Amino acid sequence: MVTERSRELLKRLVSIRSVSGSEESIQLFLEDFLQRRGLQLHRQRVDRNRFNLFYRGSSPYLISCHVDTVPPLSMKGAFVPVERDGRIYGRGSADVKGAIASLLTAIEIFRERYPSRRLPVSLAFVVDEENNSALGSLKILELLEHERYCLVLEPTYGVLCTSQMGSFEFSVRVRGRSVHASEFEKTENPVKVCFEIVRLLEEKLSRPVNVLLIRGGSGHYAVPEECRMLLEVRIYEGERGEDLEERIREILKKAGGSCEILWEVEDVEEFIRFRSEGFVEFLEEVHETALGERPARGTMPSWTDASNYHRAGLGCVVFGYGSLEDCHTSRESIAVEDLYRMSLFLTALFERLR
Repeated sequence: MVTERSRELLKRLVSIRSVSGSEESIQLFLEDFLQRRGLQLHRQRVDRNRFNLFYRGSSPYLISCHVDTVPPLSMKGAFVPVERDGRIYGRGSADVKGAIASLLTAIEIFRERYPSRRLPVSLAFVVDEENNSALGSLKILELLEHERYCLVLEPTYGVLCTSQMGSFEFSVRVRGRSVHASEFEKTENPVKVCFEIVRLLEEKLSRPVNVLLIRGGSGHYAVPEECRMLLEVRIYEGERGEDLEERIREILKKAGGSCEILWEVEDVEEFIRFRSEGFVEFLEEVHETALGERPARGTMPSWTDASNYHRAGLGCVVFGYGSLEDCHTSRESIAVEDLYRMSLFLTALFERLR
């Protein structure tokens, strides 16, 4: 019964297109679903037709999940859920509609068991998480009163994440002198300079460089005048973004030869060690009660809304099932078994807080 409920809910959620910036339809669905189960929700306008949904529970605990997804990108039929080999495929299935489906299932079960009781947790369904602006979780902070701990739902492979990796994202533009391609030895190729910049950064910073975008050349048999890149490197615990920025500046000064190198910082997120003492142990106990085992602890490798909750003083843990590796790709999916496990965990959480 639990599996069937969460499975059908996930398929319905995936079929609602909710690319960041266009979340109204899925918020209307969630609002209707929860109000039919007796929850009084508050609409919080974020901008124009975009709004968060907030429910205030009877404990200091908050569960937050974002409702937006990235675009289909290379995923064909991204909003037509497909179940195959025990998995449900579709954009947002793992990030993070699978967790939302499990949450709705747990809420439904709680309301059936205790129709006269308030849900013992506050809920935040926020927009805009897939953008650097993260307006949804920033705005929801205005509504928090007695909430002190926040469980942020994200695909973490079933690991309780008590910290979050930092990242330094920056753009690089290399400009040079174009020549006819048959005379390419007479100039420096900005594309090749970009390759050398990546090599130098990895060597000098002693860490891998993530090339998010590289663009240069036209295919019309000429050495390109410029090449552009969007790069990202990790910020580890104990490091500061401003120190890393200075190191990158010095490296880029020594690269390029006759080419001009322009660069700009796009986004910086420091490494965060969440205030999770007491909270994470509580979640471990709940998980053991529900599933017979204590989950591992770890670090979330990607930015999440927990950053905003942490800065507001809440104790945070990021948790969920599913493969982060497959999110934002054409492979995005989640195992039906993971929906079941998450539903059991959240149901046990509600019972414990009751």
